[in-house]
Amino acid sequence: MDRIAVPGEFLGTIEEYVPGHNVIEIDGKIFSSVMGKVEINEKHMMINVKPIQELPILKVGEIVYGVVQELYNEFALVTVVSIEGFEREIVGGRQDGIIHISKISEKYVDEIGKMFRIGDIVRAKVIKAKPSLQLTTAEPHLGVVKALCMKCRSPLKRENNILYCERCGRKETRKIAVDYGNIKIKVKIKP
Repeated sequence: MDRIAVPGEFLGTIEEYVPGHNVIEIDGKIFSSVMGKVEINEKHMMINVKPIQELPILKVGEIVYGVVQELYNEFALVTVVSIEGFEREIVGGRQDGIIHISKISEKYVDEIGKMFRIGDIVRAKVIKAKPSLQLTTAEPHLGVVKALCMKCRSPLKRENNILYCERCGRKETRKIAVDYGNIKIKVKIKP
């Protein structure tokens, strides 16, 4: 039977086990530091706790969703609100990151305003987490996943590689994700 431990639960002593992942040792006693399944490596006599639910922490390679807040000549400022695959908000709350103009697309970009607009929801990949959060949308599945018309603020629909507004007929360009409109998160996004 699988043993589930809660944070602070006594698991054993250092005479019995070597402390592994997600455990802490205090005065020779080993305690769980997270809620999870207790795993014992018999070969090395190491005790670990595998978290039941991992914490959503921003790290290199994670796919994230964010809202474009500001546009500058060389970069877009994006508030990251969620990590794809997690149902919880990011540990430490929302974080601001940048997408440099050279990291927007595989193709040359001469003007950020043609690729993003303030309020767009983007899917991006973390390429640097510390000391500053840096993102890229230079892959086909990354880019704008939801946008509003700059004229009437109605949701834009995709037609080939152009976004259009059914309400006012306006056409706009963006760096569009191949699955535009398919947002894979459960955290509520407030632009």
